[in-house]
Amino acid sequence: MNINPNNDFGENFRLPGPPNFNFPPNMGQPPGFGPPPNMGQPPGFGPPPNMGRPPGFGPPPNIGQPPGFGPPPNMGQPPAGQMPMSAPPSFSPAMPAWHGGSNGIQRCLFRNTFIWTTSGRSFWFFPTVIGREFIAGFRWSSRSGWRFSTIMRENILAFECFR
Repeated sequence: MNINPNNDFGENFRLPGPPNFNFPPNMGQPPGFGPPPNMGQPPGFGPPPNMGRPPGFGPPPNIGQPPGFGPPPNMGQPPAGQMPMSAPPSFSPAMPAWHGGSNGIQRCLFRNTFIWTTSGRSFWFFPTVIGREFIAGFRWSSRSGWRFSTIMRENILAFECFR
């Protein structure tokens, strides 16, 4: 029986002496710790040798002024989402005799378009995106000017577009 047990069961778990790992001579650390001998920096730290600046930092060399703002020159139609620069015509056209719904409204893209809805309302609209179910663009309000809006195609009774 142990005279100085270190647990409640009378067992002593103390090691008999310092551990001896039997390392080969001229080896200061156990294998797998630290960098291999005669290596400079660990891989992945710092730029590769003979490289100017890291990619993606600063402007590319030999570039002039940055491109201007706005659409590129000689571009036929304004990009989707661009608000018209002036008010629509000052008249309200008469409703056409033929009510075709929204069929054929693609030809009115980026043009002032007068729309009559199934609810009886009518207004000027400047379509910029025409989808299967919705038309997005800008609706004219005499109080606040052009405001972004969407219209469900099924709610369009008739339309007429103008240059």
